[in-house]
Order: sequence, then structure tokens, then C-alpha cells
Amino acid sequence: MRAAALVAGRFAVGEQPDPVPGPGQALVATEACGICGSDLSAVAHTAEFLRASRDSGTTGFLFDPARPLVMGHEFSGRVLGYGPGARGPAPGTGVVALPWALDAGGVVRTVGYSNAFPGGFGERIVVQAEALLPVPDSLDLALAALTEPLAVGFGNIARTEAGPGTPAVVVGCGPVGLGAVAALLERGAGPVVACDPSALRRAAAARLGAHAVVDPSGGEDPVAHCAALAWPRPRPMVVVNCVGLPGMLNRLLHTVPRGAEILQIGGVMTDDVIRPVVGIYKDVTVRMCLTYPPREFGATLDRLADGRIDAAALVTGEAGFGGLGEAFASLRRPERHIKVLIRPGLPGAGLLPPGV
Repeated sequence: MRAAALVAGRFAVGEQPDPVPGPGQALVATEACGICGSDLSAVAHTAEFLRASRDSGTTGFLFDPARPLVMGHEFSGRVLGYGPGARGPAPGTGVVALPWALDAGGVVRTVGYSNAFPGGFGERIVVQAEALLPVPDSLDLALAALTEPLAVGFGNIARTEAGPGTPAVVVGCGPVGLGAVAALLERGAGPVVACDPSALRRAAAARLGAHAVVDPSGGEDPVAHCAALAWPRPRPMVVVNCVGLPGMLNRLLHTVPRGAEILQIGGVMTDDVIRPVVGIYKDVTVRMCLTYPPREFGATLDRLADGRIDAAALVTGEAGFGGLGEAFASLRRPERHIKVLIRPGLPGAGLLPPGV
């Protein structure tokens, strides 16, 4: 199959072995695949990314960097067929999936972070059949690729006590952060303050209904802004940190009010320093976030399908396999993009406007 594989820190387009579905697995033709912030980190900080996997005993993100790696775990596509004993939507059905598969030894691997299970930066994907969900006809199949990143935001808010009247701050308004903003609003939280240096992303948060948006580059503190809006109804605040910026967690420990809950979703790839006693004195809860209730994946697909979230408004660029390098470089400048989709059939080596 044709794919863009990561080789020695660069993406090279060429032929890669066709993946073959094993027992209980499905073969899917890629329609579209998003680029995740964790993809950016895995490429820019490969050694640290793998060391964190080993240190935490997390097998799902281990790969051999000396071999070609076809990344991409935010994908949508069409079912091509099944391996032995697997059942699921009929061939030709548009699907999304939680990106996991079992290797021959029964170990869970993450599609796109395994040399044996190539992701959506290739033409074909093998995924566990039970992970598949059919995409409703009301939703464009390419846009369904936003299900996974938005579900991270929705799913982690589902792990909190956020509800009507909960003041909340979301730091970082990429797709995950925007999912968190939408989830908080769906639960009736408020005021919800979204913070991002990108005007493009702040505007997206405002369209979703955020009660206020803050540009941190101007020196404004989003936590203080939220507290001022919530006064005089002091309630425990939920703060969602979706950026992998060293020092941010420590800054939040110092600025959040007493009894706050901090959700750390952004992956900091380097060592970081916090002053725990500050959080202890304020009874702050810090939750490190990876997994979330699986039902939120399907629920987020439903939100996209029925129009509660306008997926098209979040896609700011598209590229074929040849444009993957430029797409990665562009996403490191978040003032330019929210979500870039990789589409196997698009020609050229550059970024294109959505829908071209």
C-alpha cells in the first residue's frame, strides 16, 4: 500500500506492506486521518516519548524508531474485510474506531504507534473489529475523523464532577480543548473561559459558546478571569490543561482557587517541576488523563452526526501523504490551524484549503 512512513525523523512516501487482519480484526481503507498533538510530540521528542512508555509500563505506545512507522490514529474509512472469526459492519460501510488492536501475543497496541499496525497516514488500517462504529449518513465520512480528538475532551470532562454552575477554564483550544469546552457547556457548567494565544482557536471556542476567551500573550490570567465572572457564587473550579507546555501545571497550582480540580491532558514530554505543597495547602486535585469512558467515543460521533458540533468549522487544512511534512510544520504554529486532515487521494506536497 502507499503510505507516508516516519523514517529517521522524516516522512517518506512510498510503498509499505499491506496490513493483514488477524483473528477478530478488520481491514479498513483510510478516508481521512487527523494529526494529533501527540503525533507532533512523538516526532519531535521520539526518545522521550518512548522512554515515557517504558517507564510507565505502557505497551500501547512502543515502537521501533529504527523501522518505518506509519502514524495516524484519528481516522475514518470504509470496511474492506475481516480476519478469521471477526464480525462487524458490512464491507463498504463508513466507520470510525478507537485505535487499538491485539498483537499475536495478545498485547494491546495503538494503531499508528506500532510498526505492526500502521495508521491513517497509509491507505489501509487493521483495527480490532469490536472497536468499529458505523458513521451515520448525515455526517461526511472525512469529518468523522474528528470523533477521536473531540472524544478525548468530552470523555475526560465526563470523569469530573462538572455540572450546572461549575466555573471552568480550558487552557489550549486545539480539537481536544474545544471538545472539553463543548462538553462543559453541554453539562451546564459556567462560566466557561477558554484560553489560547491563537485568535483562530479563540474564535472557535467562542462559536461553541464559551462565555469568555482569553489571550494569554497579553498577560491576562484565565483563572482569575473565570473567578471574577463566577463571583459571588464560589464553587470548586475545574481547570483543563490541554497544552504540553513545561511549567504550566505548576503555574496553575499557584493560581487556581482552593478545592479546584486540574485535568492534565496535554503531554509534557520533558521533565517538569511542580511545587506540590502549594496544591496541598489549597486541597487541589490533579488528575492525569489518558483513558476515558469508551461510551463517550460513540456519543461524540452522535454529536457530530446530529450537528451539535460543526466538524467542518474545525478543519482548516487538508493534505495528501506528500504534504504531511508541511502539515506537521504548520501545526507547530497554532495561529494558522485547528485541525488538518490527511487524505490519501490528494495530490501534491503542500497544504490545501478544506474541501479542495
